[in-house]
Amino acid sequence: MRYPLALQNLIDQFSQLPSVGPKTAERYVFYLLKSSPEKIQLLAQSLSQLKGNIKICSSCLAIAENDPCPICSDKTRNESLLSVVANLQDMISLENTRQYQGKYFVLGGLINTIEDVKPDDLPLQKLADRVNALLKKQGNLEILLALSPTLEGETTALYLSRLLKNPKIKITRLARGLPSGANLEYVDELTLGNALKYRNTI
Repeated sequence: MRYPLALQNLIDQFSQLPSVGPKTAERYVFYLLKSSPEKIQLLAQSLSQLKGNIKICSSCLAIAENDPCPICSDKTRNESLLSVVANLQDMISLENTRQYQGKYFVLGGLINTIEDVKPDDLPLQKLADRVNALLKKQGNLEILLALSPTLEGETTALYLSRLLKNPKIKITRLARGLPSGANLEYVDELTLGNALKYRNTI
């Protein structure tokens, strides 16, 4: 026996979301079925407005309500510092530290051989144009490759460091090492290796 068509269609839609299997999709649908019509209407309205109310910043490629986005239009930000991030979530994480005052560029992904994401699939020409414009304006530039220390992040960072190599550009990475309170026996080898490599003098 199958669910009524309206339920099954919604289950199928939820199942297409990342990390959502059929059982989780069923739980979502039955939760909504018990919700008030107002709550369902609000969700439907938010979904219908998702594409219409957002824009892609023409300067940094971040998802925003306006073009340019608030960070690109902020004249107080340091234009001699450009952070390259994989996605909007990483950009928000950096912003939430309140320690970074530069500009951003959002790649929208990482080089990934398994998923067949090649350098040509990323907006690297747009990045090069942005870097050249900042260099022309500032004279010198620091590019922070704020990419996750995964295989894909490391591959992308290596590619970008070669692509953007220039005597007027200082290319940096986020520091890597042990998290506070970590127990050495449970730390993975890559993290522990980086902690040794980037050890500090005390």
